[in-house]
Amino acid sequence: MITRGSRFYFAAAAVGFFSAVLYGFITGASDQGGVLVVFSDGGVVDSLLGPLTLGWKGWVGEHVGYTTLIAFAGVMAVLGGFTTAARDADAESLAQLQGIDAGELPAAAVPAGLSWWPMLCALGTGVVVVGLAFSNVLMWGGVLIVAAGAFEWTAKAWSERATPDAAANAEYRNRLLQPVEVPIAAALIIAVVAVAISRVLLAVPKSAAVYVVIGLAVVIFGVANLLARRPDLKSRVLGTIVLVSLVAIIAAGIAGGIAGTRDIEEHHGDEGALAQVDFSTTVTASDTDLAAPSVGA
Repeated sequence: MITRGSRFYFAAAAVGFFSAVLYGFITGASDQGGVLVVFSDGGVVDSLLGPLTLGWKGWVGEHVGYTTLIAFAGVMAVLGGFTTAARDADAESLAQLQGIDAGELPAAAVPAGLSWWPMLCALGTGVVVVGLAFSNVLMWGGVLIVAAGAFEWTAKAWSERATPDAAANAEYRNRLLQPVEVPIAAALIIAVVAVAISRVLLAVPKSAAVYVVIGLAVVIFGVANLLARRPDLKSRVLGTIVLVSLVAIIAAGIAGGIAGTRDIEEHHGDEGALAQVDFSTTVTASDTDLAAPSVGA
């Protein structure tokens, strides 16, 4: 019997195989003059047999894309077979295969909660790939993101299995990592907000920059005052408000960076005034004459 989890793998394998056949047929027909030419000349059989028989009969067009799709289909099929053999790692099915009563199985451990750290690692990997093409600074920034996400992910996985008590595990994890996480996160947030706001202030006109700063300060003060008056707010709601605000500031900073800086006038200050002063003086011989001291006999 095909298990529920393996059906997804087999479906992905089928999609990959039919995509490979379609890709091989279209690219092979293009090499023969086009799809319409293949149908009119009777070469449609060879165009279909090639992708269906992995190139044993007929022809295949572009080999790299076709091979990639076939390899994907094969990997999905193998994973589906492994998942079927393992019965989706279902405890009751495995116990039935081994002749063990399902009632004797221990209770399954319930995960402590969803983890955002895998998504952070994926984001860091994307930043690394983009940095390889554009900037070394961006690449190393992505490496730091991946390292931080992997460390936090490992610590979360360890803490969830430290003891059978989920509350005690969360307390152990907080005692270990919060003294490091809180100052680092605060420093990063301050740096990101400062850079983003500076990009906005440099992009808007000089007369509007003052009002932008004042308005931003009023909004921050108002939101902080509102949150202080509502101590009964859940941490999830508070975290959502902070996250949305941070994303809005970062988006504004990105928009300001794309818009570029405004034309800033150069201020010479005292250097301009000193440049207008003529320091050239005429030195005469009388100015340099010094009274020679008289030497008595």
